Amino acid sequence: MKTTKKTGNGWLGVWITAGILLVLLLIYLGTALFFCTHFLPGTVINGISVSGDNIKDVKWKMIQETEKYEIKIKAREDKEEIIAGVDIGVMPIFDGSLEEELKKQNCFTWPNAFFKETLITVETMVEFSEERLKKKVDELEIMDTDKMVKPKNARISEYSKKDFYTIVPEEQGTKISRKKFLKCLGQAIINLEDSISLEEEKCYKKPKITAESKELRKLVKELNHYVKAKITYQFGKKEQVLDGEEISRWLSVDEQKNVSVSEEEIAAYVERLADKWDTVGKPKKLKTSYGRKVNVEGGDYGWKIDREKEKEILTKLVQEGQTATREPEYEKTANSRGKKDYGNTYVEVNLTAQHLIYYKDGKVVVDSDFVSGDVAKRRETPTGAYGLYYKERNRTLRGQGYASPVSFWMPFNGGVGFHDAKWRGSFGGDYYKWKGSHGCVNLPYSAAKTLFENIESGCAVLVYTLPGTEGKMPQI
Repeated sequence: MKTTKKTGNGWLGVWITAGILLVLLLIYLGTALFFCTHFLPGTVINGISVSGDNIKDVKWKMIQETEKYEIKIKAREDKEEIIAGVDIGVMPIFDGSLEEELKKQNCFTWPNAFFKETLITVETMVEFSEERLKKKVDELEIMDTDKMVKPKNARISEYSKKDFYTIVPEEQGTKISRKKFLKCLGQAIINLEDSISLEEEKCYKKPKITAESKELRKLVKELNHYVKAKITYQFGKKEQVLDGEEISRWLSVDEQKNVSVSEEEIAAYVERLADKWDTVGKPKKLKTSYGRKVNVEGGDYGWKIDREKEKEILTKLVQEGQTATREPEYEKTANSRGKKDYGNTYVEVNLTAQHLIYYKDGKVVVDSDFVSGDVAKRRETPTGAYGLYYKERNRTLRGQGYASPVSFWMPFNGGVGFHDAKWRGSFGGDYYKWKGSHGCVNLPYSAAKTLFENIESGCAVLVYTLPGTEGKMPQI
């Protein structure tokens, strides 16, 4: 068996390696010893790099930082303002926090420290004058209350024909909470931060109601339910449309955010509708059979909307948000929705000429003299436009001091009407001035019979006077 001997050169190598390791160990221990009193590499305290610094060095850096310290205040609308530390008395304070942080570090891990960054925040590194800070804050332009814009709550828009009602988003404004601002700013200064964002720190006054409000959404939905109603009224060939633009004026919202439709406004709309489209009581233009035109005024003939019924129906339609095309409810109706509501079927009664003509579909059916109410006894037949109530056979007309049986009775104005008068020998002329009726239009039997057989309830009766036509015959 062979044995090997270490040569002189072999032992030399061992000793060199041992020496290198020893040196490295001494370097490691020496450096570790150094970092027992100095901060490890990559250490940052309150934004200040303190790598390899001892407590005295760090304090000096802190003093230097506070001397040149300033903080930038970032506000809305891209505004920025700066407060310098010297203006508010920023001073470093050393209360043992640095020493405590130094003790916390493991100095034997110094090699690893070269590959990472250690951030340390010490909250009591500086102090400042709160009174001087308040004064400086109040001098900032962004704190000028005259220039601050108050936040606005989200709200319901005005009615729009295109979009109906919508939610108008809240407006943040620029009104700052001074108390919150001072608190956040003070904390930032203590931490020697170089800037503060009022937006991020939530220093602005907030709107109480936002566009996400469930209450607002519910309200918009309810309002739009009503204004989506559309009622198209038909008046012959003409129309009048009631839509959201008008309905929006009828809506109100109470303190509990309940929407209601004003019945008074609906009633007022129906009244306006009636004023525009009703023809009862409005003068009737008539081209008489005597070649001249007259305005037949008074009477109850024409179109007349039933206001109460129409109000009830319209209220229901609006509350249900319906779309409908309809005619209004009528209390009275006429023959036509044209320029002449009486159309081409009517009785023309000329009291001056004591003559009447009954036109049916534009053709003469009856052309007769008559005797009207007695002028001398102040029983004149009233002028105006009336609608025939009904027609009745074999009626006895009664009044104070008389009872007159007639074969054909056709009333059109209270107790005034057309009827035959067998007791009269003559018609027309001036009889009505001193031997007239109690107010009715007395007709020859044959004329009354023909009128009775051809006229219908509701037919227009146009009674007028026309000076200059005494004793004249119509041009028919």
